[in-house]
Amino acid sequence: MDTLKNNSFFIPTNTYKELLVLEAIHKNPKTTQKQLGQTIGAAASMVNAYIDECEMNGYIKREYKSSKNVLYHITKNGIKRKKYLNISYLEELMDLHKLAKGGIEKFLKDVVKKGYKNIILYGAGEVAEIILGVINDKTVKGLNVVAVVDDDLEKRGKTILEHGIITRTDLKKYEYDGILISSYTYEDTIKEQLLKSGFEKSKIIQFFG
Repeated sequence: MDTLKNNSFFIPTNTYKELLVLEAIHKNPKTTQKQLGQTIGAAASMVNAYIDECEMNGYIKREYKSSKNVLYHITKNGIKRKKYLNISYLEELMDLHKLAKGGIEKFLKDVVKKGYKNIILYGAGEVAEIILGVINDKTVKGLNVVAVVDDDLEKRGKTILEHGIITRTDLKKYEYDGILISSYTYEDTIKEQLLKSGFEKSKIIQFFG
């Protein structure tokens, strides 16, 4: 379970923060309010409110070693609560994943409808990995990824989801009817380079454009 600073697409709810607090305490009874505050992105006073509520509900117990040294112990009910929150969290993530995946599937099916069958992915990053994952799930029929191109020479010869990574100069060795640019940051640059190299505009597919 990651800290809230890495969440970019939603506002964390109190329920999610409760889950993070229980997770942190379960992993480390010696955790401090300061550390918990960093985990949920809240001030110490707010963290104390979460701890008070968890203790009132019987999810944790405090053990005072001294006035400044406190251990937090998760109870059986706390573990049950944490598991329930985990399941609920995963269910919502799966719903979001299905929504996002559906959009990618629609895009790829449109690519097939336009007559593309054997394509090259240009950009061996996270976007390519997601696209390959959707294709590997067999929900998009009639589309084959021949190889993945990347301009980073350190990636040459490596694989991404069992697909070989090649450089742009290797393209002439492959038979394909389209190049799908799978890079967000360099999409325009890649398209410009391909056009300057003589690639037909009709063979260039833009995922983001």
